[in-house]
Amino acid sequence: MLRLLAALVVSTLPAHAAEEPPYIGTWDCEVSTFTFTAETYDSGEGPMPILKSEKDGSAYILTFADDYRIGLANITDTDMDWASETSGDTFHCKKTGM
Repeated sequence: MLRLLAALVVSTLPAHAAEEPPYIGTWDCEVSTFTFTAETYDSGEGPMPILKSEKDGSAYILTFADDYRIGLANITDTDMDWASETSGDTFHCKKTGM
């Protein structure tokens, strides 16, 4: 009975509780320090709520207000590439903290 209860509890946990996106943390992205949490993105101008996070293979597409979107790719424990759909800017980022 205890095993069944434990299995039910685990199966009802949200998916993000088990595994956070690999982009979470603080990154030096050439022009500024960018900070990502599971819910927000801050490029130095104040946190913006992430309205949607979509995984595309090993990359992520984050959507914000006014349909502003960025892509995060080639994510490792120490590096990632950041790209803006709107401006076309791309930056290589180095992780500086959690």
